[in-house]
Amino acid sequence: MTDATSDAVVIGDGVVGLSTAVALARSGLRCHVLGTHQPGAASSAAAGLLAPNIGTLRPDVRALFRASLALYPDYLAPLQEIDGGLGLLPGLIEVLDEDDRFDERHVQLEQQTLDALQPGVLAPFGAMLHETDAAIDNVRLMAALRRAVEADKSIVYVGEAAASIAIGSNSVTVATRSGALIVAPTVIVAAGAWTPMISGLPRQLPLRPLKGQMLSLGAAVLTRPVMAGQVYLVPRGGETVVGATSEEAGFDLTVDPDTIDALRRHANALVPALIAAPVVRSWAGIRPATPDLLPIIDLDPDKPSVVYAVGHSRNGILLAPLTAAAVVELVHGSAPSFDLSPFSLKRFSGHPFP
Repeated sequence: MTDATSDAVVIGDGVVGLSTAVALARSGLRCHVLGTHQPGAASSAAAGLLAPNIGTLRPDVRALFRASLALYPDYLAPLQEIDGGLGLLPGLIEVLDEDDRFDERHVQLEQQTLDALQPGVLAPFGAMLHETDAAIDNVRLMAALRRAVEADKSIVYVGEAAASIAIGSNSVTVATRSGALIVAPTVIVAAGAWTPMISGLPRQLPLRPLKGQMLSLGAAVLTRPVMAGQVYLVPRGGETVVGATSEEAGFDLTVDPDTIDALRRHANALVPALIAAPVVRSWAGIRPATPDLLPIIDLDPDKPSVVYAVGHSRNGILLAPLTAAAVVELVHGSAPSFDLSPFSLKRFSGHPFP
């Protein structure tokens, strides 16, 4: 017996799932969102970096990352009606040479005279400002998205995880863990690292959990995020978030004191003004990773009633606006605004999944 019908069912209530549900509702569709609290879910555990210009990315991938960042003002506008303090912290300082460390003079310089760092120009103390990169408080972003979902009468939030899907000729039936059944023409799979636990998917997806450990220091000495290699510092309120490791540890959320101490030492080396700051808390999160650390945003090639929006790894917060917009176009069969071939499921064809 069917408990509910909908135009679309979104499986997953992380930043991608909630953003997609809001976008689908604005496109005129009724949708159900299935999700429940998952300890360590990446959307709430992240640092909120939006950094498409950092690292070595293929040009086509970097273009998509930048396109998603460009969508952020319109993406945030309705959420800022819910939380007027939600916004981007613009500009990211990249330390390019680990032998050139920030000292107290450089932190003071960064706070008082940001003009000393010119966009794209290496400063004498080994740092560069990427003025279009940014950070956002992902915890506030998630809270605003949840409130947007709750307020939208076109969206029904079901506080349960999906257990299985059954694909029919014209519809998909999604069963919750309690056995409730929801039928819709389309299902969007956005359950992050927990996606492979859903039975009935058309295929095995190349997803695995990646663990990341982080900490927060009780001092605010920066006005912009700072990144050096895989270590980053993000000011958030009166604290500084420091992260993050990348570990093949399954769904283990254990926080290792030695790992946290190592992150703390990196933070102190970059910004000695943090040496006296107390550790406020430490935690671990779980990222959903594909073999190339890029997401899958695609229709299933054999069962197009199933849309994948998974595997964003470190970039779920950054790519949420583009993913939501792309999924809406896939669901409606609209002309694509983005070349999603770097995120196609077909890129894994012929390769054994882990």
